[in-house]
Amino acid sequence: MTRSRRFLAGLALVAVMGGFVAVSAAPQAQPRPEQTLKAAMDKEVDGDLKTAIEMYRKVASSTDRAVAAKALLRLAACYEKLGDAQAQDVYKRLVRDFSDQPGAAEARARLETPRALGSTLVWQTEPGDPLLISSVSMDGRYMSFTDVRTGNLLVRDLAAARNRIIVSATPTQRGSSISCMGSAISHDGTQVAYSCADLKTGRPELWVASLRGDTKPRRVAGDTANPGLMPLEWSPDGKWIAGLESADRKDRLVVVSVADGKTRVLKSGFSARIFFSPDSRYVAYDLPQDVTGARDVWVTALDGSTDSAVVQSRGNDVVMGWSADGRLLVASDRISTTELIGVAIHNGTVQGAPELLSTDLGPTSPLGVTAAGALFYTTRRDTRGGSIQVAEFDPRSGSVTSPRDVSTHPLENNVNPSWSPDGKYLAYLSQRGRPGAMPVIVIRAAKTGELVREFEAKIKPETLGEWQPDSKALLVIGADGSGRSGAFRVDVATGEASFLLAYAGGTVAIPVWSADGRALYHWEMASDRNAAFFAYDVVSGADKEIVRRSFLGGLSPSPDGRFLATNTIDPVKNESVLLLVPLDGAAPREVMRVPSGATVSPTSWLPDSQSFIARVRGELWQVPVAGDSPRQLASVLDANVFKFTISPDGRRVAYRVKETASPVIQVWKYSNFLRPGSAKKK
Repeated sequence: MTRSRRFLAGLALVAVMGGFVAVSAAPQAQPRPEQTLKAAMDKEVDGDLKTAIEMYRKVASSTDRAVAAKALLRLAACYEKLGDAQAQDVYKRLVRDFSDQPGAAEARARLETPRALGSTLVWQTEPGDPLLISSVSMDGRYMSFTDVRTGNLLVRDLAAARNRIIVSATPTQRGSSISCMGSAISHDGTQVAYSCADLKTGRPELWVASLRGDTKPRRVAGDTANPGLMPLEWSPDGKWIAGLESADRKDRLVVVSVADGKTRVLKSGFSARIFFSPDSRYVAYDLPQDVTGARDVWVTALDGSTDSAVVQSRGNDVVMGWSADGRLLVASDRISTTELIGVAIHNGTVQGAPELLSTDLGPTSPLGVTAAGALFYTTRRDTRGGSIQVAEFDPRSGSVTSPRDVSTHPLENNVNPSWSPDGKYLAYLSQRGRPGAMPVIVIRAAKTGELVREFEAKIKPETLGEWQPDSKALLVIGADGSGRSGAFRVDVATGEASFLLAYAGGTVAIPVWSADGRALYHWEMASDRNAAFFAYDVVSGADKEIVRRSFLGGLSPSPDGRFLATNTIDPVKNESVLLLVPLDGAAPREVMRVPSGATVSPTSWLPDSQSFIARVRGELWQVPVAGDSPRQLASVLDANVFKFTISPDGRRVAYRVKETASPVIQVWKYSNFLRPGSAKKK
C-alpha cells in the first residue's frame, strides 16, 4: 500500500476553509481468516503467546470450518505452553464441534492417549503418510524427516507446525535422479547431514546442507571407494558424523570426518541409533547379544582406547540418547514393561548403579535428547485397530440386528469380548495410545453397554480369555514382573493376579475354564508332535490328557460342561471337520464337514447346550449335539468380524470388528525425568 493510500485510509476528518466537513474514512479491507491465522502463527513463533491467543480466538469464530479448526488447535497449543488448563477445554471443543476436520484426530489423541509421566505429544502425522522421521535439533524446535513418496528432505518447525523442504529430489544433483533417506541435525542447529541415493548407481552418498535450505549442498563421502553411509548422529564438536555403513551384505558402525570424508570403522553389526557423549569422545549404541536378537548397550571411545558393554540384561536394551549431565539413557524391557533407565558414564565406564527414570515408556524409536534435557522419540500406531460391537440376536433365525459400538475411544485396539456367566457384564481388552503401553481391561454392563470399570491388571496382559464361572475373575494370558508367562486369574474388583498355568503365548487356542471352575482346558503340542487337549486341575496341579490328534483347533466348552467343540482337518480328503469331544471320556465324534477350500470353526454355544454356532467363511450354521443335521442361519458375517460370542441369555452377541486403519507416526517429548531425587536405584 502506498503512503498516500495509507493516509487516506486513516483520514476521518478534513479541515476545510470556513469550517469543518466530516468525511467518511475510506473503507479498509478486513484481513481474511487465513491471513489472520498466519499472522497469529508468526506471533506464536516469536514467543508473543498472549497476542497469538487473542488472534487465534478471533479466527476460531470464523465461518470457514477448516480455518477455525486449525486456529483452535494452535490456540490449545499456546495454552499448553503456558501451562494453562484451558487447553483441555479447547481440545474438547475441537472434538465436539469439528469432528469432520483433521485437527480433531490430534485433539482426541491429546485428550485420550495415555502417556508416560511428563510426556507430551508434539506431532502426529496424517494417516498413511510415509515419512522417515530421523532427528531433533538440540533446541527441540526442528525435526528432520524424509517424505518417502517424493524423496525430499524436509524439516518441521514444531513451534510453527510447518514443514519446509531442505533438499528437493528435483532438480537433481549431478543431473541424475536422487532420493534422500536418513538425516541428522548438527548440534549447533545450522546443518543437516543426510543420505542421498543416486538412483542410477543405487549407492547412497553422505551429504551436508544448511538447515535453512541449500541449493548447493556438499558431498562428504560416497566415491567408488566408499559404499555410502546412513547418518545417525553428529558429534557435539561438529567434527564427526556417526552412522551405519552397509557393504558386502555386512553392516558396520562408522564415524566419518566432516572435514575430509575419511571413514573409521568402530564395530561390525547393526544399531538403529548411535549417540555421541557430550564431550564428543565416546559413542553409545546397541547390538544383538545372541541368536535371540536381544540387544545390549555398548560404549566405544572414538580413539579406540575403550570398548565395552555397559548395559547388559536378559531383556532387550536400546540406547535412547545422552543427557547433558553425562547420563546414558537406555530403554530396557527386562521386566514386563519397558523401563527408561539412566546410567552414569565416566571415561567410558559405568559409575554407580543404574537409575530408574520411567516404568512404562513403551516401544519407541529414539530421536535424541535436547540441551534442555527432553527426550524425543517416535511411536508408530494405527488410528484404530478394532472395535467391540454388541447386537441383538435371534437364536431361532440367527439374525443379527441393531449393532452398536460399545468401545468409544478413537485411538485404541480392542480384542476378545467375553460375557460374564451371570449375564451382568461384558469384558474386553483395550490397547490405547502408545504401542506397548499397558493394555486396559474394560468391564461394561451387559444390558446397557455403560462403563462399569476399567483397570490395569497387576500383570502385563497379552490376551484376554473367558470369565471364571463365578463371574468374579477373568482368565488372562500374560507375564508378571518375575518373568513368568502363562495363564493368570485376574480379580475384576482388585486387578490382583494369581498364576495358574505355564503357557506359551501365540499357540493355537487360549485356555478355557471348565464349567465348575476346577480345571483349565488347554491346547499343547504332544510328545509325538500331535496336538492334544489337556485338563489341568487348578487345585492339585494334575494334568490329564483328553484327546490327541494330528490337527486340533480352538477350545469351545458347552455351558453344561459336557462337551468341547473344536475343529480339525481330514488330511486324506483335505476337508475341514467339526468335532464334538465328550468330557466323560467317550470318543470324539464328527458333527459337520465342509468341502476342501473352506474352513469351519465353532464360535459360540447357545445357552441350552443343545447346539452351538459354527462359522463357514461368513456363513453361520447351527450345529446340534444330538446328531441332527446342521442348518444354515440367516446372518452372514463380514470377513473383518471376529470372536462372535453369544450372551448367556441368548439374546445378544458381541464381536470384534477389525478396522482398516492407516498407520500414523506420533512424536513425543518426554521432559522432567532427570529431576534431582526423582530416580531410584535399580
